[in-house]
Amino acid sequence: MIYPWTVSSPKDESSTAKIREDFMYLNRPLKDFIGDTSSRTPTPGGGSVSALTGALGASLLCMVANFTLGKKKYKEVEDEVKKLLKEAEELKEKLMRLIQEDIEAYEQVHQAIKASRGTSEKEKDYSQLLEKAFKQASSIPLRTAQLCLQLIKLGEKLLLIGNPNLITDTGIGVLLAETALESAALNVEINLASIKDEEFKKKRWAELSSFLSEGKRIRDGVIGKIKNRLRGDDL
Repeated sequence: MIYPWTVSSPKDESSTAKIREDFMYLNRPLKDFIGDTSSRTPTPGGGSVSALTGALGASLLCMVANFTLGKKKYKEVEDEVKKLLKEAEELKEKLMRLIQEDIEAYEQVHQAIKASRGTSEKEKDYSQLLEKAFKQASSIPLRTAQLCLQLIKLGEKLLLIGNPNLITDTGIGVLLAETALESAALNVEINLASIKDEEFKKKRWAELSSFLSEGKRIRDGVIGKIKNRLRGDDL
């Protein structure tokens, strides 16, 4: 899918920026994102959906923190909850930006592939262009995975000191974050498959494996504690 902001010249930079802003999903109704995702266009795709899922998880954790603050019974942990709220809000904003960044990373790959359909003399240049585009495309979902792991860790802390009336919201926030992590990991993997730089791939695989294993471990612990609490046991 070709977006109007991918082709510009110095004289129309301001108008292109305006078009780009209009196309950003954060400035449009949610139904536009859902509708476009379900249509026969490559973007928004799984990468953007993963980032949105993580942002929704962050939103739930923000809600739990907000329902904890200002209550006398949680006065002792108020400073810590404020800190967690600030961190959750920052993670939410970063993940929201990644919704658009994933779309733009895909477009770079698309344009690189399109440009590579040329003469053999430029084959090496196009190969380097594609390599760079795929590396960038793998970096965006990896960033999503990294942020979601931070979110999962935050949810683990919030579970212990947050308003217990919202423990299921805390759990759902963590589940969404971990699902987003695993989903983003798939996009990292598919982009790595097109990269020739073995050292780069090795480093990315190591980072991704670490994120996945730690995220699953913490998620299992959080959900286990919540289920025990719902059955009458202490956290």
